[in-house]
Amino acid sequence: MPLISYAYYFTPDVPLPMTAPLPTDPSLGTLFADLLRLLRRDFYARSEGLGLTPALTRLMIYIHRAPGSRQTDLATRLEVSPVTIGRMVDRLVACGYVRREADADDRRAFRIHIAADGVPLVERLNEISEATRRRALDGLPPERVAQLFSILGEIKENLDEGSEAP
Repeated sequence: MPLISYAYYFTPDVPLPMTAPLPTDPSLGTLFADLLRLLRRDFYARSEGLGLTPALTRLMIYIHRAPGSRQTDLATRLEVSPVTIGRMVDRLVACGYVRREADADDRRAFRIHIAADGVPLVERLNEISEATRRRALDGLPPERVAQLFSILGEIKENLDEGSEAP
């Protein structure tokens, strides 16, 4: 039996309960995928000399945004296996960028924090992120940027894990 592509669910041919008509091209999923690819390409080009892979860069950002996260939570967020996240954290620990702390509630688990040597790296990643954001939003008036983020937030809520999938 052939598999149905994820793109099938985002094409304008699929009827959705919406009041406004959908644009015919590109599909919502394709547009988001293209935007994400372009944002990542810009960000990674700017961060190339930092010596981190894109996956390790994302992990550093997630650890910074949610200090004390468990490795399993980080694995879920990055959509990788717990073994993979363990190896990634090992690499960052070896570089001195992050540290593991035993979880007070679960002796089998560790909480991950940015180490002192990782703070300048995170500050640099934030600068790069801001430069990419400025490039992406260049020329848009502040009220349209606010509207864009509001709409994207609503879309995210619609698709969040807590909502029921069809």
